[in-house]
Amino acid sequence: MDASIRSAKADWWPRALWTAALLPFVLSLVVHASGVKARPVADGIARDSLAFEQYLVNLGSPPPRSEYLARFAFRNIGLQPLEISELKPSCGCLNPRLERKEFAPGEGGEFFLRVRAANEKPGPHEYTCQILYDDGQPREAEVRFKISLPEERVEIRPRSLIVYQFNNQPTTREIAITDFRAAPEDRPLARLEILEASCSLKWVEVAIGEAQFDEIGQRQQKVLVTITDVPPGTHDGSIIVRTNISEYAELRVPLRVEGPIRETGKPRTENGE
Repeated sequence: MDASIRSAKADWWPRALWTAALLPFVLSLVVHASGVKARPVADGIARDSLAFEQYLVNLGSPPPRSEYLARFAFRNIGLQPLEISELKPSCGCLNPRLERKEFAPGEGGEFFLRVRAANEKPGPHEYTCQILYDDGQPREAEVRFKISLPEERVEIRPRSLIVYQFNNQPTTREIAITDFRAAPEDRPLARLEILEASCSLKWVEVAIGEAQFDEIGQRQQKVLVTITDVPPGTHDGSIIVRTNISEYAELRVPLRVEGPIRETGKPRTENGE
């Protein structure tokens, strides 16, 4: 009995070795029968042609001033020309502009995202801009702009003006500019004074109102914008306010005026359309 047990144990070890040696071969037959084939590793990966020097500009908490800029420089690193079709900012106030839209391989350009502090609320902000382009196929890239705007600031409200003017009756709107800056202990604070106010649309009248204090004791000055005799169509412009404070030397408020509907010259139908 003992001899037969010893013989069985002796036979088991060679069989196990043979089974282990044959296992890879058996598995390869299974894989082949199932139709799965090994694929070579690609030599290269198709990459986007539009590359930026930096995809995030973070200004942190900068000192007070009227406008902050984030610069985004880019280059075509592909083998084909590319065309930028659109810049889509998360806020129209960022106002990105491109001087040209077509770039050959190796060529580059830049654009800026602009934030006017007086038109925004204080505290942290994060803006984005999507770049739509085509380098043989439609593609998209995104850049980000982060900033924490100071609490002590000059504020302008409303941030923008939209006026619908379909007749010749004058329409007047007010823009309030409030000084929230704290007075330093070692020197007196220069009061913000409006030196000049104008509009890029020649038929819009702008007047400077008297300074006063608001309900929480902050000094405030108003600008009166009067619109009349608007030409037909949609008109975009800006109210430009210049002050005596260097950090806020120029303040701007975007203005859109919707005038009378343009006459198409088409004859009216019986229902008056």
